Amino acid sequence: MSNAVVIISSETSYLEDKTAALGYDVYAFDEYTHKNLNKVSNIKYLKSFIKNISTQHQNIYLIYGSGLEDKKNIYEVLNANLIINCNTLDLLRKSGDLCSLKDMVEGSDLRLPSDTNANSLTTRLISKPLHSYGGFNIRFETQYKEKYYTEQYIPGDTYSASFFINDENFMFLGFNKLFLLKDYKAHPFIHAGAIMCNDIKDSQKIIRSMDRLSRKLEMKGYNSIDFKIHKKQIFIVDINPRITSTFKIYNDIYNNSLLNHQINPYNIIPIKKINKDKKYGFVNIFVKEKTKYDYDLSNDNAFINTPKMGDIVEKDQPLLSIYLNANNSGLLLRKLKQKISITTNLFSCYDIDI
Repeated sequence: MSNAVVIISSETSYLEDKTAALGYDVYAFDEYTHKNLNKVSNIKYLKSFIKNISTQHQNIYLIYGSGLEDKKNIYEVLNANLIINCNTLDLLRKSGDLCSLKDMVEGSDLRLPSDTNANSLTTRLISKPLHSYGGFNIRFETQYKEKYYTEQYIPGDTYSASFFINDENFMFLGFNKLFLLKDYKAHPFIHAGAIMCNDIKDSQKIIRSMDRLSRKLEMKGYNSIDFKIHKKQIFIVDINPRITSTFKIYNDIYNNSLLNHQINPYNIIPIKKINKDKKYGFVNIFVKEKTKYDYDLSNDNAFINTPKMGDIVEKDQPLLSIYLNANNSGLLLRKLKQKISITTNLFSCYDIDI
């Protein structure tokens, strides 16, 4: 009997292709391609689905990205029926409320933005939903909201540190600079892409702190932690104990071996870097208005996650992504800007602050 992998994430196209390339049968639930992510919230459906596929496979693994944070009602079913070799779903739950991890963060020489429980917020405070993902519904607020927590807004660029933990060994993968959309009022802090960067001040100190925090949290597999540097202090703004959008960068650099060990860390194939000198980056394009996808970009490999010809994309929703690599960061930025320009000339899209 074959082995299978269930993938739950807001976008699964890349993970599906790379998982199938490893020889697994794949079952995917996502928001944008299959549009079936909400199905897994139904416990009756989920149990029936797992029961049906269990007769066909020897082992069934689970890997996940964004999209499970607000579905705590199904964690028990997933834990009981699927093999989860990456981070526990309990850690995913805990990471949805950074305040609950304050002692571990500060014990790693890192800081959290100041939190507040005040009923009346002032400017330069942001409001975050508990157990959210992808930057959705995070915004500046002047009114306290239930099921949200508030924290001080930290100015400046946002970065992420990507790392992989295999058999308790911490492997730092790289730093990334994160992008935001310009004038995107629906979700002003939504993640719009990232580019690899290596010019982070005090980088070795940050890496040591990330290693220390990952051990306190007992992390496994691929992880990404978002942070800001302000007044010589490192502020943690998000902890992602799961596959994130930057995963494809490092999985490609490591020739799909990161995914191989994310699914089954006990296999004997080593984690090996092949694309040592390339710089990678990507952006996510969102439309300003309801849009018909009527120009085929499939002949250009830089455009990924494209809709089908004739598909309708609703206002403020993602249209496609642009994914590129180059020999240096300057060339990569120029190539990304060129592709963004092509897209904005064809469709009414938000610009990206790169």
